Amino acid sequence: MRKWLLFALCLLLPAPASAGLDELTFITEEYPPYNYKHGERLEGLSIETLERIFEETATPLSRDDIHYLPWARGYETALTDPATVLFSTTRTEQRESLFQWVGPIATDRVTLIARRDSGIELDSLDDLMTGTYRVAVIREDIGAQRLQEAGIPSDQLHLAMSNVSALKMLERGRVDLWAYGEDVAFWLMEEHNLPIADFMSVLTISKSDLYYALHRDTDPDLVARMQTALDALRRRGELGNIHGAEVTFNTEEYPPYNYQAKEGTIDGESTRLLRAALESADLTARFRLLPWARAIAEAQLRENHCVYSTARTPEREPHFTWIGPLGANEWAAFSLADAAVEADSLDELRSLRVGSFREDAAGQLAERQGVPIVTASAERENIARLQAGLIDAWVTNTQTAQYLASEADIELRQLFIFHDAQLYLACHPSVPDAYVTRLQAAIDRLRAAESIQLESRVVDS
Repeated sequence: MRKWLLFALCLLLPAPASAGLDELTFITEEYPPYNYKHGERLEGLSIETLERIFEETATPLSRDDIHYLPWARGYETALTDPATVLFSTTRTEQRESLFQWVGPIATDRVTLIARRDSGIELDSLDDLMTGTYRVAVIREDIGAQRLQEAGIPSDQLHLAMSNVSALKMLERGRVDLWAYGEDVAFWLMEEHNLPIADFMSVLTISKSDLYYALHRDTDPDLVARMQTALDALRRRGELGNIHGAEVTFNTEEYPPYNYQAKEGTIDGESTRLLRAALESADLTARFRLLPWARAIAEAQLRENHCVYSTARTPEREPHFTWIGPLGANEWAAFSLADAAVEADSLDELRSLRVGSFREDAAGQLAERQGVPIVTASAERENIARLQAGLIDAWVTNTQTAQYLASEADIELRQLFIFHDAQLYLACHPSVPDAYVTRLQAAIDRLRAAESIQLESRVVDS
């Protein structure tokens, strides 16, 4: 009878609440653009993803509850203290059994980075050993671990207190190389106003996924709950993963920078540079050719959309994240070669009919100076309108004018140049910081290499 009473009492008592993610301690470090401090606020792809996991699992935590520690201390804490989560952590074979894992969050490429003027070339880690190079590393960081596993002598490895101190060691010539995540390293260079083009990755030593690493004794139900939430968010396309949502590059007919080739593909100087940078950075994008007004509107209004080749102007500046420059952009006024048009400034165009096209920065600048602009839907129409006498002059980029005039077999006369600008890839702010940083670094490397080749050709000639 007593057993039955105890059983009945157990049925009446509330069941113990299952453990929640708020019982875990979350630790991160300075590893931008994945996780870092901006002022007193934690930012980055991994931080944002974790907050989405909190929302998905109804966990009463936010980024304010995340602990911010130096990497070596955070790594040791995650190894020894139960119910601890460390991120962003590279998942490797050597670390596999030390933690339980939730992810992936993103893919991280660890490289050996040198100053460009060092002339260092490496084909393998064997070259690193035979060259007796000095390498900056951070204790317990994946770069240090990879080099130790490869048998690099300890006297070649120089411990840095943080990634910033490692960067300074490399900049000041105290080491020859720095073993670190490429995205993070080039991000830090930008943050500290160091020209990215002054540095280069000479050898990739690791390409692995980043995860949330949980103490190995963590309740498996909590691990499963985090992973299920992350998978659900990714399935619904709600994560800003560097390789997650597809990024779209919109452009227009604006030769020689971007145009549709005869076979239907999108070609041009800017297009080729972007494709090469994407390949170099191990990134992808979808290219689309649209009327300019639509191309720039989509980049301003739609997530994960960009537009090129875009003049960077004060009016456009706050609406986009800018990547580049892709090329130079010199604006001038043109007339037909045999036209009786004389003008030396925008002021002298005010009495004329001047052609441009919708949302074009050159036309907008001229219009703000009081020039009456006759707007076309596409730049190519202005050649035909000049020939037909519908406009007296045309304001556009000098290279575009020369290209389209040659294509139409007509002769133009350049009246005057009125502005120098740079052309960029302009992206909606939703494009992940990691994507932006990696693509910018690749463009800077390609342009620096092109500059060096050009200087070499000039010397040889």
